[in-house]
Amino acid sequence: MATFSSILDASTQIIVERGVQGLNTNLVAERAGVNIGTVYHYFPDKTAILVELYRTDLARRLAHLTEKLREVSSAPDLNQWTSDVFTLALELRNDHPATAHLRRAFRAVPELVELDRAETDELLDFFASRLRMRFTLLSASRARAAARLLIEFTSTILDINQESDWATDELIDESIVALRSYLLTLGE
Repeated sequence: MATFSSILDASTQIIVERGVQGLNTNLVAERAGVNIGTVYHYFPDKTAILVELYRTDLARRLAHLTEKLREVSSAPDLNQWTSDVFTLALELRNDHPATAHLRRAFRAVPELVELDRAETDELLDFFASRLRMRFTLLSASRARAAARLLIEFTSTILDINQESDWATDELIDESIVALRSYLLTLGE
């Protein structure tokens, strides 16, 4: 288990430093302090490493975010809920600097697009159902579109915040205002 974790940790470091394009199994082996055969014992190729990193990162984030998303249906103060969920997502991203790189890889590498789509669809269905519980007049199709918009908007802002020099507190604050405003329109 320690070797497996060491390989994933080394892969994460490489992705943060060099991006996904800089990840290769030889460098992973070197950084993890293992021989290349050991890397191949656990992962047949670079794509398998990316899949495991993505699944681990997604599971970590969803473990925290799912409960917060569940609360949208009954939160007494939607303004506070919006701020809380965005802040939680920001903290989770800041705790794991490779997330933005992994998200980009899963949208760029054809073999990984389907996995990303399946995972995203499951989250969208869950969040859309919670939105419909909160906003009872919301159609299923609008709830799904709203869930996608809210998740994609938040993810994009978090990516910008994680990867760019121009990320500011004002960007975060304005993003929360935009999310709150949009959520309120769902009840109209």
